[in-house]
Amino acid sequence: MRKAALFWVFLGLPVFLFAQAQGHVKGTVTDTKGNPIAGAKITITCRDLGTFRKELVTDAKGKFSLVIVDATKVYTFRVEAQGYQGIEQDHKPLIGGQTLEISFSLKKLEEAAAEAEEPGLRELREGRDLWEAGKKTEAREKFAAAVAKKPDLYLAWLALGHADLEAGKPQEAMSAAEKCLAAKANFPPCLALAANAALAKGDKATYERYMEQYKQANPTDPAVLFAEAAEHINKGEDAKAKPLLEQALEANPDYAPALYELAMIYVRAGENAKAKELLQHLLEVAPDYKDAPLAQEMLKYL
Repeated sequence: MRKAALFWVFLGLPVFLFAQAQGHVKGTVTDTKGNPIAGAKITITCRDLGTFRKELVTDAKGKFSLVIVDATKVYTFRVEAQGYQGIEQDHKPLIGGQTLEISFSLKKLEEAAAEAEEPGLRELREGRDLWEAGKKTEAREKFAAAVAKKPDLYLAWLALGHADLEAGKPQEAMSAAEKCLAAKANFPPCLALAANAALAKGDKATYERYMEQYKQANPTDPAVLFAEAAEHINKGEDAKAKPLLEQALEANPDYAPALYELAMIYVRAGENAKAKELLQHLLEVAPDYKDAPLAQEMLKYL
């Protein structure tokens, strides 16, 4: 009888140990504000148990629950939900009848993208949106916040400089342009900003210096070519202006000032068909151009 009793004790021992190795896991999935995420998918795997895989879905309260048979192992919990950035965590269940309670906080894709951005880019983007909405004071504050976060964010210095120049603060605009150029040397838009700020200050020497640098950095800019052509037009030198205007239109076929002035050169040369073609194109691509009414009137006689 004693041997039989011992046999039954040892026979029952593996079952007892097996039960003790089980682990109960309860989990909650929320967003970063603590709101539950229903329907989130939880995939559980184990590196030590290659074939183990279990999938669950959270309920309306963002909760899930499961029993893991072998709680002596470490398990990987992969949590995913539509519109959110998935996350992965390793957890070891508790044994001995204890419950492991875990929580997962998922970031919305927009939040994750914003955090992944280079510092200052979010403020720059928000500033541009405010500027387009006509909220220029608020936009400038965003541009200033952008460069405060990342002092070498040259596009933010450019936007800040334009805001200051439009606000009638050429000295501040010049300072922004110089910081932009320190972050990105010979960047044409910042060279143009510096030139315009110098012009607004009445500093002709500085204006000419920055304009020369701008021309060297961006020789095919139609505005640069047009400015040079305009000097010849003002002197009555149509023959010298004409190739410059043609180059400007090669760079930008819709550049309104060059379209108009080249048409006028053709009018003066008696080449009405070419003038008409240019003026018609001007009215198609730039109906609000300052000389559009004159172009419309001139077409009546060509």
